[in-house]
Amino acid sequence: MQLFGRSFGHRSQVDQVVGHQGKGKAGLEASLDVEYIMSTGANISTWVFSNAGRHESQEPFLAWLLLLCNMSSLPWVHSVSYGDDEDSLSLAYMERVNVEFMKAAARGLTILFASGDDGAGCRRVPGGKHTFRPSFPASRWVGGVTLGCPVA
Repeated sequence: MQLFGRSFGHRSQVDQVVGHQGKGKAGLEASLDVEYIMSTGANISTWVFSNAGRHESQEPFLAWLLLLCNMSSLPWVHSVSYGDDEDSLSLAYMERVNVEFMKAAARGLTILFASGDDGAGCRRVPGGKHTFRPSFPASRWVGGVTLGCPVA
């Protein structure tokens, strides 16, 4: 990253880390995300927010949004590459998180989300039924596609 940064005038370190990394280091996916986002423009201030979830498959969106709500100075654009499976979350939780997203938007923040590893695909469940399983929060584009489900 440092060699790349020196070659093109890009920063090689983030400006601020908010929160704590698990075991002191970011995971591989998070590290790649930071490298990609920092390569999109020269000398753009980059912050990393890290909030531990309840478990590996539960992203802490509410904790992160409440943190943003209570910060007086923060970046205007946020890029998030993680999502949850909608059927793993309660309706009450999703509604509460959506209220916080609306507050962030009213504040003028732009929040970009990945479309999920499964894209607009479906998944097989026991009994041979196929279901559409969107990522939460929903996005308006498809970035990843999982093959294997028949089109109905």
